[in-house]
Amino acid sequence: MRIDANRHLDEDEIERYSLGTTADEDFARLDEHLLICESCQDRVTESDRYVSTMQRAGAQLRGRGSKQSRMVPIFALAATVLFLVVFGLRFTNRSTVAPAFALNLVATRGNGIEAKAPGGRPLTLQLDLAGLPPESSFGLEMVDRFGRQVWQGTVVSHDSKAAASVPQRAGGIYFVRVYAPSGALLREYGLEIEGR
Repeated sequence: MRIDANRHLDEDEIERYSLGTTADEDFARLDEHLLICESCQDRVTESDRYVSTMQRAGAQLRGRGSKQSRMVPIFALAATVLFLVVFGLRFTNRSTVAPAFALNLVATRGNGIEAKAPGGRPLTLQLDLAGLPPESSFGLEMVDRFGRQVWQGTVVSHDSKAAASVPQRAGGIYFVRVYAPSGALLREYGLEIEGR
C-alpha cells in the first residue's frame, strides 16, 4: 500500500487512533504513515497522553463515589483547560495551511481527464453549468474511481457557473456529479489529484 508522505493525519484520524476506534481498513494505512512521519508521531503521542489523563481522571471520579461529587466541577474545569491547552498548542504550532487550488471543470467528451490538481490542498471547483436546466441551486457529489462518495454539497448557480469548496483529498481519480433539485443526475466531471 502506498502512502502520501506529504499528507499528515487529520485531527479525527489521530483521535480515533489514540482511542483505538480506527476502522480495520484504515488502521494499516495510519500505522504505516506513523512509521515515517515524526510530526504525526508527536501528535499521536500528545493525543495518547490526553486520552490517558482523561481516563485516569474518570476512573478516579467513579472510584470516589458520591462523597466527592462536589469535586466533579473542578475536574471538569481542569479537563477543559487541559483540552484547550493541548489542542490550542496544536493549532498555533501548525504550519500554514496551503491555499485552495482553483480548478475549472468543463464538460467534455472523451475518455481523458484533463482537470488536474496538486495533492495536499483544498480545492475550489469552478463548474461550467452551461446547457443545464435553469435552477437556482444544484446538488454536488464527489466520488472516487470506485464510485464511493467522498464529499457532498450544494452550489448556487450564477450565469451558468458555480463554485464549490472541497476539503483536501488523497491523490487519485475523482468524479464530481451535478444533480438537479429532484435528484436527477445532470452532469459528471472527471478530475485527477496528484500524489497517491
